[in-house]
Amino acid sequence: MATNVAPVQPSAREYREQELHYVRKTVSFSDAAFTMPASLPAGALITRTLILVETAFTGGTSPSLTLGTTVGGTDLVAAADSVAGTAGAKRPDTASVKGRLAVDTPIYGAVNGGPTAGVATIVFEYAPNNDG
Repeated sequence: MATNVAPVQPSAREYREQELHYVRKTVSFSDAAFTMPASLPAGALITRTLILVETAFTGGTSPSLTLGTTVGGTDLVAAADSVAGTAGAKRPDTASVKGRLAVDTPIYGAVNGGPTAGVATIVFEYAPNNDG
């Protein structure tokens, strides 16, 4: 393991038991850019993504919700996958095709288009690499 390397922020969340883990965050229309409260640990597999749009994102110019492994990224959830303009549960599978994460990975999100209303809860479910 490398030494003198700054830890990823936010820190990775991993319990040692053989169980699925999750990280969850509720965002609103006023959260232009945000970070999920915990990073996913190296070796983890994203098994499922849920976006519960409780109040549709409306107003502004084509409001959308995106998530990625880089600031402004869409590699986990693209705007078309979140369908933020319509209330209800969305289960985009784009994040599950990432494979094993090479390093501790923060998840960044953005509410785009300047909406004037909207609330969503985002949940990433993942299996850490704790085979041993």
